[in-house]
Formats: sequence, structure tokens, C-alpha cells
Amino acid sequence: MDELDGLNKIGLQCRSVRYGRKDFSVNGPLGRAMDAVFNSFNIISALYKFSPDILYLNSRLEPVASVRDFITVFLIRSFYYGKLKIVIKSHGSDLSVLTTRSFFYRRIIIPFLTKQVDLWLFLSKEEKRLVWSSNPRLAGRIFVTCNIIEPSRLTSSVDFRKKYQLNNDKLKIAFIGRVINEKGVFEFLKAIPFIGRKDLCDFILVGDGDALAQAKELAGKLNVSQYIRFLGWVDQDEAESFYDSVDILVFPTFFGEGFPMALFKSVVSGLPVITTRIRAAIDHLTMPENVIWVEPRSEKQVAEAINELICNEELRRFMSNNNKRLADRFSQAKVCDEMSEAFMSL
Repeated sequence: MDELDGLNKIGLQCRSVRYGRKDFSVNGPLGRAMDAVFNSFNIISALYKFSPDILYLNSRLEPVASVRDFITVFLIRSFYYGKLKIVIKSHGSDLSVLTTRSFFYRRIIIPFLTKQVDLWLFLSKEEKRLVWSSNPRLAGRIFVTCNIIEPSRLTSSVDFRKKYQLNNDKLKIAFIGRVINEKGVFEFLKAIPFIGRKDLCDFILVGDGDALAQAKELAGKLNVSQYIRFLGWVDQDEAESFYDSVDILVFPTFFGEGFPMALFKSVVSGLPVITTRIRAAIDHLTMPENVIWVEPRSEKQVAEAINELICNEELRRFMSNNNKRLADRFSQAKVCDEMSEAFMSL
């Protein structure tokens, strides 16, 4: 919606329509396919009412989402008779969909999308490079962009800090995000026993997910439960206030995300960051100016990075100042100007 608002501000006439599952109680391939069909006809109805030049879909380039995109684009090309360019923005990817031996994907899904989608927006140069190695035609239609991050939303209040007991003098070290193995949550927990001055720290885990119960169990086995607080699911508007209330983000992800929002919200907020060399992070961040890099699945490297930041206040301040300077790079005006340029290329 930030993109919609920003594109309207610079003179493009934009309308929105839902593109995603409406009924999350529907399970199984057939149920999800029918959901995609019904959703597609809602989009077609909106196209006839608005008659746009471009249909812009937010999706992912991975097996399940690609089937949804195939169904949607096929039905739109079959039942909408106006002139229309189609753009897809890929919010992360599993690029095995381009190299699979499956006849269904290799001969039907990917060739159709490659032909019918006029422009692909990706969130990292690495993804474009990987696509180029297996599908140069698709890669030739890729434009690399960012997500919008609005700094004014990433602020906290006195009441917020009081509610979550963030007024203490300890160094607040946070993991913020979906609690699944691929986000590096277990490396975050396993690093705590190796922290030299745990008594100076308040470790905070903000988020919910399939691995939350397992994470709590692991904290008990590691005897670190007294050092970490599991806050569970927090409403997104409230969750964004944590970026202004903690001191360090630990995010050792190895998930296939293009532009991890928890990471870049932390950057815009001026937090020192510990993370992996993944996709958009490589495009925008350098060590030691913005980040301390760690290898995936290495709790010892995570612990070393945390220990370094605990002991080096000057480094924390240096990284914080540098990260705040990057905020303009992800502003609504800049991102929407770039997107408009890409759309006009059509």
C-alpha cells in the first residue's frame, strides 16, 4: 500500500485488488487452485472496470506461488481482451523452480510465465544473477528494486517501553521475525551460552512460528531461559516499535528471502546488525560500516559477533550512524520513482 500511495503521488493512476489467498482454511492443491481461480476472476472484473495499462502482482518465484501465477495469468490472458502489460514483483524466491526436472514446471509453468510476464521486479542482484544462469530470457526482463521502509513507523513510546519492560539498563539484543529454523532462530539461542557478559544483556525474541515451542524447549536445555524473553506474536504496528527500543539485531537467516524487512527496518532505525550474506543484504550493507557478517548455521560466529558488539560501544555507535544514513535509499519517493521508471520502460 506504500507503493500504491507513492505511485499515485507521482502521477500514476493506481487501484488495488487482492492477490492472495482469501480462505486460509482451504487446504490441498485442488482447494488452493480453486481459490486462485476465483481470485483471478475478481482481478479480471477489476481490470474491466479500471482498464489499466499495467497489472502489477506481488508474488514469489517459487513452486507453489508460480502455479498460482500461472493460473492467474492464463485466465487473464484468456478472458481479458484489453491491452495489458503484466508485472510481477518477487518477494524472495526458491529458484529451484527454474532448474527442476519436473515436466510440469520445465515445459509448462516457467515457459508460459517467461513469455507472458512483461517485467519482473526482484529485490536483489543475486537473484537476477541466479536467474540469468538458468533462464536468460526471463533475466532480461528483471529490474532490481527495494521495498519501502517508513522510518516514522519505527518509533516507540514511554508506554510501549514500560509494557515490554524495555526501560532497564541492560543491552537489549533482539531477534525479530517469524520463528522458523531457516531464519536462524536456533543459532541465536545457541549463541547465548558463549556470551561472556550475559548478565549485562536482555535477550529478546519477538515473533511466532512453527518452531516457537521447540525454541523454548531448546532454551531450557541450554540453561539460558533466565536470560531470554519469548514475547511471541505481536501485532505488526506494535512490533515495529521494537526497532526503536532495542540495541542490536541478530538475524542469522538462511531463508530464501529477497529483502528481509526485519533486517532493513533495523538498519533504517540505526541498529547494529549481525546477519548473513544473503541477497539484498549484500547489495546495501558492508562490514564493519553497517553489519557484522556471520556464516549460516554458525552459532559460534554469532556469539563472537555479539561479544564484539557488547565490548565495543564505539563500533556500535559507528554502525548506528552509518545505518541511519541509508534510510533515504528505501524511502517511498526513491523506490516509487525507480518503479515508475521500470514501468515506463514497457
